[in-house]
Amino acid sequence: MSNKINLTKVQVELIEELAHAQEMMGMQPAWAKILALLTVSDETELTFDEIKDTLGLSKSAVSQALNQLALLKRVTYKTRLGDRKRYFHLRFTDWKKQLAEIFNAMENMIEVNKRVLAKRSPKTREFNKNLSELTNFLAKIHRKIIEIIKS
Repeated sequence: MSNKINLTKVQVELIEELAHAQEMMGMQPAWAKILALLTVSDETELTFDEIKDTLGLSKSAVSQALNQLALLKRVTYKTRLGDRKRYFHLRFTDWKKQLAEIFNAMENMIEVNKRVLAKRSPKTREFNKNLSELTNFLAKIHRKIIEIIKS
């Protein structure tokens, strides 16, 4: 029995476009497809089997992707009284907090880069210059993004 949900041609195209855009940002293909489906589908909560059958992914791929997306706090699930199924959905309610956590992690990377630069050999002047420019650029972005999130 198929648990495939009905999607319009436009929705299918949007899912493909959104998944591709997320893959271009470094996301795993199965993760990207699941996030795109949950974003585009008229149903905002989908079961494991609906996700699997609609996207044509293996059980293993869906299971691994959902576990990772849950760890990253991108998806979560609900249960319904009398129903053993889990209904997965996007976590939009705390998106500002999630972004702040990501950019706080960037702050840590910036600080580590600064310590690396302080210990690097002066023989690699061009490499050091590039790492320094990258670190300074990331620091500027970090400050601005945190400022925007707080406003």
